[in-house]
Amino acid sequence: MKLRDLLKTALSNLTRHKVRTALTTVGIVVGILTIVTMVSLGIGVQREMMNSFNAVGLETLQIYPVTERSSSLNPFGQAARTRLLTPTLIEQLQARDDVLSVTPDLSLPDGMRISLRLDGREVRADPWQAGLTAFPGLFENGPQLLAGVESPSEGGLLVTEAILELFGYKQEDLAGLIGQPVELVLYSPRGESQAFPFQIAGIYEKRWGNISLAVPDRLKLLEWWYNDPDYVANYGYDELLVHARSLNDAVQIVDWLSGQGFQVESLKTILDVINRAMIVLQTMLASVGTLALLVASIGIANTMIMAVYERTREIGIMKAVGAAPGQIRALFVVEASMIGLLGGIIGTILGWLLGVFLNWLILAILRWQEMDVRGTFFVVSWWLVVGALVFAALVGLLAGLYPAARAARLAPLDALRYE
Repeated sequence: MKLRDLLKTALSNLTRHKVRTALTTVGIVVGILTIVTMVSLGIGVQREMMNSFNAVGLETLQIYPVTERSSSLNPFGQAARTRLLTPTLIEQLQARDDVLSVTPDLSLPDGMRISLRLDGREVRADPWQAGLTAFPGLFENGPQLLAGVESPSEGGLLVTEAILELFGYKQEDLAGLIGQPVELVLYSPRGESQAFPFQIAGIYEKRWGNISLAVPDRLKLLEWWYNDPDYVANYGYDELLVHARSLNDAVQIVDWLSGQGFQVESLKTILDVINRAMIVLQTMLASVGTLALLVASIGIANTMIMAVYERTREIGIMKAVGAAPGQIRALFVVEASMIGLLGGIIGTILGWLLGVFLNWLILAILRWQEMDVRGTFFVVSWWLVVGALVFAALVGLLAGLYPAARAARLAPLDALRYE
């Protein structure tokens, strides 16, 4: 029996009982649909993360000071540090040929009480670190700039429209406020207060904080808050952002800094951890569909066994006219594989359509929550399609081995006498 005849006969046998074949195929469809949807989610999320990291550059390093673990939490104070990020360290890094730039950062303590003074009125101000983010490319879809500049220089202040609304200003008034002199009033636990002059440099949309200022200005506030004019020398910076010339250079810098006892994070290290986590996640998600396929394989085996009983006389006739046991076995294996392949095709298509719908739904919900996030979170790659189809056909093949062997063992005379 030629391959073409074998496929034609197998397809004809499956179309005899269309409802039973369809019901058997449903189990494969559900399993493949689950696998394609879950794995495509993992691929999409991983790809979006890769794009974000690549936009920043894997050669970016983030350095932190070493803090004593036993230090008590004090919202008004500073935990003791055993390794400081000093100006000397910055000079050493900038002197290296493999370093492009070093950017220091300072954070204001949570317990610091700050007010914005404008038009003779004061409103409580909550700072955010818009002047320096660790990995800016990962936060491209943040609040939009409404007027002015994105990052303040020394003496410039970023504010949000929310805090300006408290002073009675409307959105159409915002552009006219750029360059407006204001004051930040700092109140210490000692009962003292100090006003620092600024100019409004930029205005952002509403967000979780409402002011931001440049690192030199934060240093002035910290020196007054801690009553320490040598704050950086005594406490150091809170973080350093280092851009290396290449990924290999970044690895060398990490080794050098780690050898000196500093805490170093790199995008490559974070990316490696994310990739490992995504592999585990994809495996767990795919296992749900695999369990569904195992259940579906039982249905295929049951269908093929019933087909052996129903077609016993037919099998006997085929053997009587010269069909070999191997050909009978191949016929039933092909039928089972075709059921699996058909379910795989339908399941892959439905899984892709479900991913498209879920991606649209997720983005719609995020827009409804006023979160400007874009991306494709469900990606059906070519290897996922091929793998799903091969896996589905393989499940059908394995499920059909026992019924095929049973059909091949039937004695021709017994089969012809079967009623």
